[in-house]
Amino acid sequence: MLVVTEQARSEALRVRMDASGCVFQFVVLALEGDATVDETLHRQALWAMHEQLMAELHAWHRQLVANPAYVNQPAPSIDWHPERALARRLADDEVAGLRRTEQPFYRAFRKPPYDTRFLGGEAEAQALFHEWLDLLGLVDGEQPEVIDWTSNLSADGTSEALDAASSEPWSDYFDAGLEWWGVWCLTIWNPQRRTLSVVGASTTD
Repeated sequence: MLVVTEQARSEALRVRMDASGCVFQFVVLALEGDATVDETLHRQALWAMHEQLMAELHAWHRQLVANPAYVNQPAPSIDWHPERALARRLADDEVAGLRRTEQPFYRAFRKPPYDTRFLGGEAEAQALFHEWLDLLGLVDGEQPEVIDWTSNLSADGTSEALDAASSEPWSDYFDAGLEWWGVWCLTIWNPQRRTLSVVGASTTD
């Protein structure tokens, strides 16, 4: 059974990441019991990410409709079909690359369309990035296992998919990022902590 964990720490990091302009969203889950950690469990974790995204959207919507000018704004929704997502397990060197600041994952963290703002400059940005990785369980020496759920989706129209159907986005959450900036969706299993984290990003200008 997967349950949301590290809620206080996660919320504190979300506030700091949002304030700096980072666009990544995430949730950290703990595995209770002796369930098998396989692709099915990783796919199940994607539903927890949907719940997190919807919670954030509903909070935004409540603030919006408090303004009489937007009182008729419809409630938000996200189409979400993880059963259609193509899973690609990352090799060890790819997992290690996620922690490196010269690699695409950090660049996406640091350089969304409207850039990020860190009063402490690059040192502060890297410190926050590594603090976030620690929360996610993406820690060197702890043998994290990572599945990429968007490797077949590309903003430039190219695809690693074997057929057209499997290159279709499995959620409209990715529509914005597929305009040009790109999309991310990873699940991260840390066997030492028995946590399964989900990370997503999709945005445009």
